Amino acid sequence: MQLALRVGIVVRQQNPKVVREPLFRKYGPEGTIRNLTAFEFLSVALSFVLGLAVTLLLTSLLAAFRARRTTRMDWLPFVWAGFVLTYQFQYWWAIFELSALPEWSVATFGVLLLLAVILFIAGGVILPSGATEYPADLSDYFLQDGRWGVVAIACYGIAGALGNLVLFETPLVSRLNAVQAGLVLVALLVAGSSNRTVQVGGTLVFGVLLGIGVTLATPGAY
Repeated sequence: MQLALRVGIVVRQQNPKVVREPLFRKYGPEGTIRNLTAFEFLSVALSFVLGLAVTLLLTSLLAAFRARRTTRMDWLPFVWAGFVLTYQFQYWWAIFELSALPEWSVATFGVLLLLAVILFIAGGVILPSGATEYPADLSDYFLQDGRWGVVAIACYGIAGALGNLVLFETPLVSRLNAVQAGLVLVALLVAGSSNRTVQVGGTLVFGVLLGIGVTLATPGAY
């Protein structure tokens, strides 16, 4: 018996009959077999990107710890790194809700993958990724490069609101979108300002709004 792998199917060549079976299968209770759903298959890619994003951010935090003796630290980038980590956790937790989608299209998967990629970018630039890249002053890094992580957070908020509208028909005028709009505006304000007072005040306001947004958008259990 010879097995030939094709796109989407396994062709088991038997003489004289050819039997075609789905490539992606899952074993259920008592050895029963069922095909994987689109959610089960595609959510693996989303989880893979999110896993890389979390790993990159945690690696940056460890690099910061190693560079503590040679770099003048600043608490502000670490707070924003915490915000990014919160978004990553919330998105990963909310992925289960996608199982309720009646069908998956290329556009649907593309939007969801884009959100995961934006979180990867945010976590990759909010802090230096290696001890050798650390400047003498971490606040200088935040002004030059770290602020782009804050811009990525704003982009995530915009893309997330549009995604909720298209996928879940969330009304544009809602409490969640009002909080989301506030988060985007505050993030852009912090990213575009070089004034320390504005950055600190915006960071505190963002933290409060993020707590409200996560509470509204995240189910406590499934």
